[in-house]
Amino acid sequence: MAQTIKNTAYGTPTSYLTTELNALAIDGVVLGAAINNGTNRHFWCKVEVDLSTKDLSAAVSPGVQIRLIESLDGTNYEDNDDKAYAITIPVADTSAAHLKVSGRIQIPPGNFKLAVVNKTEVIFGATDNILTYVTFTPESV
Repeated sequence: MAQTIKNTAYGTPTSYLTTELNALAIDGVVLGAAINNGTNRHFWCKVEVDLSTKDLSAAVSPGVQIRLIESLDGTNYEDNDDKAYAITIPVADTSAAHLKVSGRIQIPPGNFKLAVVNKTEVIFGATDNILTYVTFTPESV
């Protein structure tokens, strides 16, 4: 009999980086605290970045880069640099009041951290910038 694979329902989103993202410089990087995935061992992490008011209409290809910084032993983490695994989420070149973008990252079964890199070509707004995440795993039914 064939199995069907579907995503589990998302859990409760966690606000991960909040005030740390305020006024983040162009190409600036913010690294968050450790996330322990050792118990749940989820397979995916859905991230959402909510940016406060900024005019991106002059930007060529604005985006927000999310880096996955892994730890094999729960203590030592890989370098948070441009060689780390990352996804870049495109951001609309608009002047909307808030810009929300989301992406999905495959995560390890231990500890990891997320880093945000400002690739929007403008400084982030002074307030109300948030990275939220939720982890989940496909299930067979």
